[in-house]
Amino acid sequence: MDCRQKVYQLRSVIEEKLSPLISSSYVLWDLPYYTNIGDTLIWAGTESFLNNIPTQCLSKYSYQTFKYKKLPEDTIILLQGGGNFGDLWRMHQDFRLKIIELYPNNKIIILPQSIYYQDKDILVKDAELMGRHSNLTICVRDRKSLEILTSYFYKNNLLLVPDMAFYIDQNFLLQNSVNCIDRILYLKRTDIELFKSDDDAYITEDKSKVEVRDWPTIETIPFQFRIFDVLTRLHLNKIANYLFINYLKRYLLKKGVKFLSQYKKVYTTRLHVAILSILLNKTCVFFDNSYGKNKALYETWLEDLDNLYFH
Repeated sequence: MDCRQKVYQLRSVIEEKLSPLISSSYVLWDLPYYTNIGDTLIWAGTESFLNNIPTQCLSKYSYQTFKYKKLPEDTIILLQGGGNFGDLWRMHQDFRLKIIELYPNNKIIILPQSIYYQDKDILVKDAELMGRHSNLTICVRDRKSLEILTSYFYKNNLLLVPDMAFYIDQNFLLQNSVNCIDRILYLKRTDIELFKSDDDAYITEDKSKVEVRDWPTIETIPFQFRIFDVLTRLHLNKIANYLFINYLKRYLLKKGVKFLSQYKKVYTTRLHVAILSILLNKTCVFFDNSYGKNKALYETWLEDLDNLYFH
C-alpha cells in the first residue's frame, strides 16, 4: 500500500471511532507545551480532526498552565494522545489522574496513547483510580497497549485508534516543505526511550553521507521557549498559554516539516519522524524505542506500507 492510501485508511478509522463520541462542546487539555516536535504533530492532527466536528472548543491547557474551573456536565474533556501513559513520563499521567478526580461527572476521552509501566504496583493503582470514573474512554494506538488495558483497565471504555498525527492537514505539509535534495538523515533520539542497539548496522549508505541528528528544537532549545518557561515560573499562565497556542505551536510544526522534508531518505528511532516521513511520502527505515512502542504501532497499522521498513 502506498503512503497516500495508508494515510486515507488511518484517517477513516479515526473518524469512525472518535466522531460519534464528541457530540457536545469540549475542552482539549494536557497539550504538549515543550520542544518535542513529534508531540506537536499529534496536537496538530488532533485539531485538524476536531475542526470537522460541529462542536465548540471551550479551552486549551497543558499540565503547566491548567487552572481548575467548574465545567458544565455535558462538556467533554479531551486529553492529548501520545506515548506518556504509564510511569515513564509521570507528570502527564498524574495530570490525567487529577482531571479524572476533579471531574467525576464529565465524559473524559484520553486520545490515542501507548501504554508502558515499569512498576506493576503503579499500573494496578492507576487502573483502580481510573476505574472509579463512570464515563472514561481510553484510546490506545497499538494492540500491545490494548492488551494491557484489557487486563487492568477493564472498567473503562477501551478503543484501538491510530495516532492522531495521521490526521494533520496535508495542505500545511505542502506549504511548509522545502525542495528535497540527495541527503540522508538518521534521526536518533537521545532521551530515556533510546534503545541501545546496533541500529547503525542497518544503514546501507556510506556513513560519511548520513547526518545523525535529533529534532533540531531538542538539540538546541529556542530562545522563545525560555520565555515560556519564565512565564510559567512566574505563574503568568494565561500569557504562557496564549504564547504557545498562537506562536510556539506553529513554530515547532513549521520547523519540523521544513527540517524533515529536505531529506531523500530517513532512518529513525522516533515514532513521529517515521509518521511524518509517511505523510511526506519518504522512504523510512524505522528502529524500535526502549520498550517496544515503535514495533507495536508498526505491527498494528503499518506492516503493509510499501516504503517503510522496520528493524
